[in-house]
Amino acid sequence: MKHFPARLLSTFALLWLALVPRASWALGLGGVSDWAHSTWNAAVSTTQTGQDDLYFSGYTWHDPGTYTAAKRATLNKHAWGIGWGRHHINADGNEDMVYAMIFSDSHWNAEPVVGYAHQWMFNNDAPVGFGLGYTLAVTSRADIFHNIPFPIALPIASIRFGRLSIYGTFIPKVNNKLNNGNVAFFFGRYEF
Repeated sequence: MKHFPARLLSTFALLWLALVPRASWALGLGGVSDWAHSTWNAAVSTTQTGQDDLYFSGYTWHDPGTYTAAKRATLNKHAWGIGWGRHHINADGNEDMVYAMIFSDSHWNAEPVVGYAHQWMFNNDAPVGFGLGYTLAVTSRADIFHNIPFPIALPIASIRFGRLSIYGTFIPKVNNKLNNGNVAFFFGRYEF
């Protein structure tokens, strides 16, 4: 029972990513190709008209139910990094973001990531707001494909305090190997 929350989180993350295209269809955006086209247009529009942002990272959590104590002791939990991006609040009050960051991964290697994110926002006009959504990105890691860039799709959640937002995402375990997956990554954004 000790590992239940991590399994629940990874199941939620995979279900969330599987349901995003279906939810877009249910919301009237059509099929996956319409969703992809809409996402591309939102990313381009955000790049051209969005507000500038500074991104900073700082913490990575490795699930104790997935990683041994000895392995966790060797991993970097302070994922310091910096980035730049733009965000745009669309007509529905939801947020589109484009971003580029570089940070120290779990093995102290530089990990660049360039991506797009969409969040459905709640209480966006209040001093404190919340968001849930997804991010689609390209990253590169020394321990995965020897730094050959590869795509990622992850769930994302945020809490906003005025111009400052704190984000979290979850990288689920996708195989049964020990010391692999179930990682939470936290980063922040300051809106200019």
